[in-house]
Amino acid sequence: MTDYLKSILNAFHDLLFVFTADGTIEDYITTNHEDELILPKEVFIGKNHKEVLSPHVSEKLDQAFLKLDQGQEQYSFDYKIEIKNKPQWYNAVLSKFESGDNPRYLGVVRNITTRKNYELFIHRILNNSPGGIMVLDAVRDQEGAIIDFKIGQVNKSAAILIGASEEVLVGQWITKVVDDNVKDKMLSQFKIVVESGAPVEFQYHHRNRQGKEIWYHSRGVKYGDGIVGTFMDITEQKKTEEKLAEKNEELQDLNMQMNKLISVISHDLRNTVAGARGVYDIIFEDYEELTKDEILEYLHLLNQSAYNTHELLDDLLAWSKNQSQQVTTDLEQLHLASLTDKTLENVRSQAESKEIELLNQIPDTIYVHADANMIKTVLRNLINNGIKFTHPGGEIRINTERTNQKIKVSVTDNGIGMDEETRKKIMNRKTTFTSQGTSGEKGSGVGLDLCIDFVEAHGGEIWVESKPGQGSTFYFTLSEYSST
Repeated sequence: MTDYLKSILNAFHDLLFVFTADGTIEDYITTNHEDELILPKEVFIGKNHKEVLSPHVSEKLDQAFLKLDQGQEQYSFDYKIEIKNKPQWYNAVLSKFESGDNPRYLGVVRNITTRKNYELFIHRILNNSPGGIMVLDAVRDQEGAIIDFKIGQVNKSAAILIGASEEVLVGQWITKVVDDNVKDKMLSQFKIVVESGAPVEFQYHHRNRQGKEIWYHSRGVKYGDGIVGTFMDITEQKKTEEKLAEKNEELQDLNMQMNKLISVISHDLRNTVAGARGVYDIIFEDYEELTKDEILEYLHLLNQSAYNTHELLDDLLAWSKNQSQQVTTDLEQLHLASLTDKTLENVRSQAESKEIELLNQIPDTIYVHADANMIKTVLRNLINNGIKFTHPGGEIRINTERTNQKIKVSVTDNGIGMDEETRKKIMNRKTTFTSQGTSGEKGSGVGLDLCIDFVEAHGGEIWVESKPGQGSTFYFTLSEYSST
């Protein structure tokens, strides 16, 4: 070797090996780096690499020779050995060249201990991170468009979050390890990072390989022709947010119900009592001048006012107990036709005052498994509602139908009916909606709330069908009583 060539090699901190086709070390150039060797230079020359190198290094060399023989232009690998009781890391780059009839392999070896220790240090830091971290390289098609991202590195947290080992994940495309429901979102977000350079943040949920659904908060920043993505498990945070949202909804509902209660007490109940007081004042002040017929008419008004007040107080008491969860269902066998007859007696005076006919068409054979007081409250409110919105001379029919092992009860009137918007409003407990009846009757809106709550407490459903001018039918379902 000429002095000129040696001076060039001395400028590089590399070791050079020349191997024959059978793996014999034919030449070895160390320039001034003999301190890098495990054995003296003379020991290497003429020996097969398996005789003088560690088994794990020899295995990698054999793999490199095989790849080069198969046409690969260059093969590179890292390895670690002990020198003077200190671990040293090396990177070996091998290539094949022809020398007459016998091919040769050139190996260039460089000490990368400082770099490797730094990488290992960074890797330890990453592995101690509670969040998942991935280095993703852009995968491009022939036109240069990004079609996916390949996983280059992952930390332990990312492997745990996804539910697969680092060995399994590295080299895979990211769309192969995430759920179908998040592929498009993740891909589009990460494309934005690479193409614009701007970081992105987004949330998504993913079912890992053990079947557990996990919520993540992900952030991506550009790194070369790819990104560094962080993934934080926010499942518990999401659960807390959902609970807070539920509590907030409950508080809003409670606040709405309290406002409704205050409105009923301050308006409906106050007006009813004030009306009765006004009638009393008229009777007391003009008693001597009033005829018996006039006094009887005023007494009818007082009776009506007392009935309305009693009914409103009953509803308010039942409603307030239900809101404070003090109402419990006492299920028993109920003969529905008899229960309906008793309910009709309680509202008959109301119907007679408007000459409205009440028809109980429930078959005598129908028995339900229900709470008597609750169902009486439901029937009373629905029948009263029918009386309120039916013109004098109309009728209200109560009937049943068996369907899917349930009893479907219907309360039908031939009154003024209602449009779609009104139907939605009256069945929405979050809104307060009342309107005047055909004789100027007023309601609180509490009655239908009770009907909905009490029917749902029985595991049933309640709904209304109606058209303007064609009357209304309220339906609700109950469980049929079975002796078995």
